[in-house]
Amino acid sequence: MNDFYVGYVPKMPPGLRVFVRRVVAIIGLLAMAVAAALLLGQMPFAKSTFEFGQVRSFEGILETNPYPTLLVDRPGETESNPKYSRYLLVAPGKHGADTLFQNTNGKRVRLKGELIYRADQTMIEVEPASIRALESVEPNPAPFRSLGEVHVTGEIVDSKCYLGVMNPGMGKAHRDCASRCISGGIPPLFVTRTGDQFLLVDPDGRPFPGDALRKFVAEPISVQGELLERGDSKFLKIDLAQLY
Repeated sequence: MNDFYVGYVPKMPPGLRVFVRRVVAIIGLLAMAVAAALLLGQMPFAKSTFEFGQVRSFEGILETNPYPTLLVDRPGETESNPKYSRYLLVAPGKHGADTLFQNTNGKRVRLKGELIYRADQTMIEVEPASIRALESVEPNPAPFRSLGEVHVTGEIVDSKCYLGVMNPGMGKAHRDCASRCISGGIPPLFVTRTGDQFLLVDPDGRPFPGDALRKFVAEPISVQGELLERGDSKFLKIDLAQLY
């Protein structure tokens, strides 16, 4: 005769009790296995940093074309290394720094801001009220150098979020945020499948208009263009008509 259990009876029959315990244990193990599989399947966070609230002081030469950049003297200079460390400049929020540095190309300035960095790319979110222009004007320290034509596949992201303000700062989930940042003047960055990073410029070497890249952001695309180098920064000169 099969075991039968009524809920208000204090104890479950021995055979049924063993069966229920086994079923509960199996379900528990399956739940843990599913949780572990989901955890392992997640994309790991990139090693990127936004030093929010940690304000630092900087002094260097301003380079405003194509994107505002602060050139800071690099100690221990050798002939094989660039003379300056290059820090991209952005304003707070989803805004580029172009309006903060009009008519200042080549001038030496002091400013304060918070660092944003990932791998060997570094950016400063500038405190607008901290900018102080100094008297000296420096020559443009480095011209663009062409590295030839390249064909690359990857994704357009906004450099501010990608370098550390958001994590992850790429992919479909970040598309709307990246579109608004780039429209607001944040320098667009092309990240290849192998992790190379190139700032995007138009065929004349200038920044793209705010909404020109909107439909391409966070989409897997391929492009052929000219790779340029200035100091330790790399730029990709592309024609939007060639994106696919």
